Amino acid sequence: MKIILTGSLGHISKPVTEQLVKLGHAVTVISHSAARAAQITALGATPAIGSIDDEAFLTRTFQGTDAVYLMITAATTTGDIFEAGRQEAMIYANAVKAAGVKQVVNLSSVGANLGPEVGALHIYNIIEGVLTAELPGVNLTFIRPTGMYYNLFGQLATIRQDHAIYTNSSLTKPNSWVAPVDIAPVVVQALTAPAAGTTVQYVASDEKTYPEVAAILATALGMPDLKVIQISDEQLLKRLTAVNPRTEFFTQYVKMTAYERDHDFYVDYRAHQPVLGPTKLTDFATTFAKVYHQQASAE
Repeated sequence: MKIILTGSLGHISKPVTEQLVKLGHAVTVISHSAARAAQITALGATPAIGSIDDEAFLTRTFQGTDAVYLMITAATTTGDIFEAGRQEAMIYANAVKAAGVKQVVNLSSVGANLGPEVGALHIYNIIEGVLTAELPGVNLTFIRPTGMYYNLFGQLATIRQDHAIYTNSSLTKPNSWVAPVDIAPVVVQALTAPAAGTTVQYVASDEKTYPEVAAILATALGMPDLKVIQISDEQLLKRLTAVNPRTEFFTQYVKMTAYERDHDFYVDYRAHQPVLGPTKLTDFATTFAKVYHQQASAE
């Protein structure tokens, strides 16, 4: 099969590229960075250097393709994230239609079934809605991973300074977590053995409460006093914007975590309960500890 991937060589796109090439597929990887071309070629794939905001470039690249993997890469950085997501989804949809692609796999997210009440994750509801409305004759698979393990790297500074993880989330509700390496084979399956029509598939690796997360990281770090401290929505927003002025994004992020805390966020996830992937939080904790100690050595 001829398969096009967006996402350059990111957390998910790189292992997807490696697995597809190993299976003998002709893979093209889109990247905005010419510096990535040699790395893409080294993996056995073909680089396509250009912007995902360039509809004409995407249309040319998608021509003659059996399947396309789409992910939003820049819509959450500045300004109105929801309008940015809608615009990027429209560019993708227009290019898919113009190129005549009949199989699309979109990296969405848990929470995509919900509306504006879920804050930042509402962008995925918008993207899924645009693609569904604009591509009625295309097989669409929406992959909905849960919370990424690597988001926990955002806690490195406070773990180092205070031996603490600060969150406005519930301390008693389990959250679902996922490793990118566990998402990759699900994407590969969806691209190479497409389901007819529009389908949704959740992906997860482990389910843990924040205190359980802290206990696992404490063991890996050799930091027995590592703790979780629940703070208010206002305190979390103040902490986030103190180090990064992306007020609009962080406002929506805090709204998201507050919704998860105060509502039964995982209703649809449970209705489509996935088999948990093999990479557990204890596995990620080893990587987390390595990064933590590397940073400490570099200081």
